[in-house]
Amino acid sequence: MESSGENLFQVKKERSYISCLVNGCSYGFKHLGMLLRYIWPSLALAIVLPIPFLFFFAAQTDAVLRKWIELGYLPNVTMKAMRHDIEKCANRSVIAVLLSFLMFVLAAVGVASLVLPIILGWKYLWSILIFVAVIILFLEMEVVVMQVRFSDLPIKECFGSGFRIAWRNLGKVFAFDFLLYFLSIIILMLGSIPYIILSSAGLQAYRGWQIGDALDLPVLFPLYVFLSAYILMAVTLLTFLVGSFADCLMWGSLVNEVPAETEADR
Repeated sequence: MESSGENLFQVKKERSYISCLVNGCSYGFKHLGMLLRYIWPSLALAIVLPIPFLFFFAAQTDAVLRKWIELGYLPNVTMKAMRHDIEKCANRSVIAVLLSFLMFVLAAVGVASLVLPIILGWKYLWSILIFVAVIILFLEMEVVVMQVRFSDLPIKECFGSGFRIAWRNLGKVFAFDFLLYFLSIIILMLGSIPYIILSSAGLQAYRGWQIGDALDLPVLFPLYVFLSAYILMAVTLLTFLVGSFADCLMWGSLVNEVPAETEADR
């Protein structure tokens, strides 16, 4: 991977959200091949059996990102060399993944708040207020997850400090999240094309079979569907891996902006 010297990359440094996104994603993508040699076992297991190996994949990712923060470059890591670091990150990574699932629930609530007024006849003012409140809570939870993943603060303190940092930087965090999730959705849509095509073909064939048409599908068609689902899962995990470098830089930028007295209070 990287070596020290001129290739040192300071993570805790004030940056714009554009710089965090561009530099983080490009850095992660640049080292993707080398990262795969370290992370491929958990990647393969998480594709086939997401639970519990998704948590192990997250722990491996956080362990290598912590090394990046500590050293300023990505060392040549192996599973054996990183075993202690992975064990150290395991509990925090599990909490971070569970909080990320909670964030997706919040996102669903935010979308529902825009649809329910049409169904239930609510006034749109309440819908907008709920949507804004959910967005703010989502952004604050995003910074909390960053604190859990990349800092050594106790979990309880991660919530307090994460909420404070997010509240002072709502605009920056919102712009960063919007661009990162927008790009992620585009990549996931491309990765889902094989699965969507095969699933649609299977559904149409099933409907035809129900009305009496002959079922004419390749013998290995179910295998193709499973492979397309595995491709989508692989694209999702790799997107998470590369995007985590951008998250790491964003966290470093936010922490670097914390006033000295706030740091002392923590």
